[in-house]
Amino acid sequence: IGQFLLDRQGIVRWSFTEVPEGGRYMFGAPNPQELMSAVSQVAQ
Repeated sequence: IGQFLLDRQGIVRWSFTEVPEGGRYMFGAPNPQELMSAVSQVAQ
């Protein structure tokens, strides 16, 4: 979840993002269990 403010020229002047643990695991690859769970939900 994030918020940001733009100035009149469209430049981001302030932003705030709310992620667990400071975003430490935000871009990690899913583990095999997470991947199989997602695949099984799509297949239904």
